[in-house]
Amino acid sequence: MDIKKYIDTHFDEVLKSIIEIIRIKTVKADRAGDAPYGEELKKGLNKVLEIAQGLGFKVKNLDNYIGYAEYGEGEEYIAILGHIDVVPEGDEASWSVPPYEGCVVNNQLTARGAIDNKAPIISALYSLKAVVDTHPEFNKRVRIIFGTNEESGDEDIKYYLAREKEPKYAFTPDGRFPVIFSEKGIYTFSFRKKIQWKDSKIVEIKAGTRSNIVPEKCIAKVRNISKETVETALKKMRSLTKAEYTVNYEGDTTEIICTGVSAHASSPHKGVNALLGMYKFLNLIIGKEDAAKGFISFISGYIGESSDGEKLGIKTVNEEVGNLTISAGITNILNDELFVKFNIRYPASIDEKTLDLRLKTAGEKGGIVFFKENHNAPLYFEKTHPLVKELQEIYVNVTGRDEEPAALGGGTYAKLMPNTVAFGPNFKEYNGKPHSFDECMDLDMLKQGMEIYARAILKLGALIK
Repeated sequence: MDIKKYIDTHFDEVLKSIIEIIRIKTVKADRAGDAPYGEELKKGLNKVLEIAQGLGFKVKNLDNYIGYAEYGEGEEYIAILGHIDVVPEGDEASWSVPPYEGCVVNNQLTARGAIDNKAPIISALYSLKAVVDTHPEFNKRVRIIFGTNEESGDEDIKYYLAREKEPKYAFTPDGRFPVIFSEKGIYTFSFRKKIQWKDSKIVEIKAGTRSNIVPEKCIAKVRNISKETVETALKKMRSLTKAEYTVNYEGDTTEIICTGVSAHASSPHKGVNALLGMYKFLNLIIGKEDAAKGFISFISGYIGESSDGEKLGIKTVNEEVGNLTISAGITNILNDELFVKFNIRYPASIDEKTLDLRLKTAGEKGGIVFFKENHNAPLYFEKTHPLVKELQEIYVNVTGRDEEPAALGGGTYAKLMPNTVAFGPNFKEYNGKPHSFDECMDLDMLKQGMEIYARAILKLGALIK
């Protein structure tokens, strides 16, 4: 039986296993005993390793941080790595189906983890099973690695590399097809300022929960500002922005709600940033004497609604992998400090130290404190690299789609695991809505991905000792 027919024959079993894992709510929680990311992630990891063991593979659990299934022997090994942790489902009322059921409608699996990343990594496990059962002569060493902390820090990969040898070649089904030769760097930082709130008319301002999401709502409360001033600002802003504003007057306090459109921080232009819309609005109604005016003017003027970073001195154009983008994700008041947290995606043509210097300088000019939070360097492989070439050739041969290797604005395990690229699981035109409601995966696309991965295992296996 050939690989494609094998996958078609066994696909019901694949889907059953995927749904088993989807039904475990593997959202990161606080450590509980020997469960570093909470009991549900420990349960999910043990379940996926139980499934792998049932398929005849050796398995290993590294202290509930990460685990793997292994087949074959050899000095070197190839790996497929993915993650079973998921982001929270958000407002369940926005979903058309329960997010942790694993519903299939019109050949679409809809669930949290359907595309990011439970279905792809479980299907990769079965791709290895397809290779083993259809090519009994194949005995190269292969690992399917199941991470549990991709969505909130990648500590699982660091834990793995401290205890295990790195793969010779690897890929993660957590990007898109064709093969991803470059991932932008990710740089998060905040601008902050201590405010004497007794000298400010701002009572409250808050938006966002994660820096990597364009916030769709921002709420602010101000005091002792005339209705006429607010209404004049509303009229002006409605002609300047796509954001929408709702105002509630209650005594001397005015509540302002700015509503935009959420998007991933790697593509901020696809959304409407409610946080930045609010700062522009506040800049119109807050007077120069207000203690918070300097910070509001800085955010409104230096950032505005632009996503290229030009006013901060960090604009970077790169035709090959995409331009630098900056997105404001969170604002709040904490310990009398007003802050905005940002997420930058940048190509290798600008470096971390340059970003440090230019952002710090911009902050100092405005009397604002710059605070660097996290950083992951860009990933770049030459298109002629053996890993990129081999995976690209397999992709073209299986699909008939003659496309060039692609660049990705997002970040995957490939940034941390040596000799790794992102590869699949979906075609570029397909929107599986990761991190959003009604996250989904087309089952025919998943099946074709399984064939691609099985052939990749065979091809990469031929390159190792």
